[in-house]
Amino acid sequence: MEMTESGGLAARKPAPPPSALLASDAAAPPHQIAVDGTARTVACRDGLSVLDAFEQARNPLAANGEAVVRVGCRRGGCGVCKVKITEGTVRTGPMSRAHVTEQEEAEGYVLACCAYPESDLTVASVPVAPRKLK
Repeated sequence: MEMTESGGLAARKPAPPPSALLASDAAAPPHQIAVDGTARTVACRDGLSVLDAFEQARNPLAANGEAVVRVGCRRGGCGVCKVKITEGTVRTGPMSRAHVTEQEEAEGYVLACCAYPESDLTVASVPVAPRKLK
């Protein structure tokens, strides 16, 4: 709470209604995510992860015909959606270090479900080793 000029407590401003938040998001131009080695791009609104943007765009294919971003747990634990950011900057949430080490993160590797664009990006797919069944 804040104090008013007369020394009383000022009321908190209520949070804007959800419709106002959507309107402000619509005004912000989306970041563009280019697929490395192709002419394909995906738009990504503020607040969406790289994975969300690719899913909304129906996951365009990489130059080799494979999915750029694969879908797994969506929480940073499985490593299936690992990509390499070759240009641009992202903000990341918690990622399993079993799938992205600190060294790999410094080289641009991230989990797409935990990466939020802060600029236009170029993203390269990362081959995933086949899982071994026990």
